[in-house]
Order: sequence, then structure tokens, then C-alpha cells
Amino acid sequence: MTGFENLKVGDVVARMLGGGAIPMKLSVSAITDRIITCNAWQFDRATGAEIDEDLGWGPPPLMTGSYLDPSKTEHVTSHGRADDAEIGT
Repeated sequence: MTGFENLKVGDVVARMLGGGAIPMKLSVSAITDRIITCNAWQFDRATGAEIDEDLGWGPPPLMTGSYLDPSKTEHVTSHGRADDAEIGT
């Protein structure tokens, strides 16, 4: 895995759009060993690639229109929310 090993529900991740130039903060709503779910969006846990079956997006060898950047993850604090997060839904 590449940076998502310690991800928890409630953490805030950065969905990178526009070739990585535009970050969109999303709250993690569910996690499996293969999928990270942020409300309406799903991402491959190993690569961070957005999964959208309607668009044919997914991890390699498929193409994707956005991805999660693990270096921008904001972990849930002991108070139950990520520090200073503006969360998109």
C-alpha cells in the first residue's frame, strides 16, 4: 500500500483534480482492504486512483480522472475530527 495503511473513517483525504493542481478535501466514510469510500466517490486503496465504472476509471491499467494524495491526509484527532478540515461532499 502507498500511504493509506493507517487511514480511518473520519480522516480527511485530498482528491487531486486537474492533473494534481486542484485539491478537493473529502471525508472518508468507509474503508475496505481494497476500496476507500468518500461519500459518492470510491478510490483504490493501493494506488489512490478514483474508481468510476460508468466512466471506465480505475487503477492501472485503467485511466482515472482524479486520485488521492496520501501526503495530504489529515488524520482524525482525539476529538473525533480532522484538524482544520474544509470537507467537500
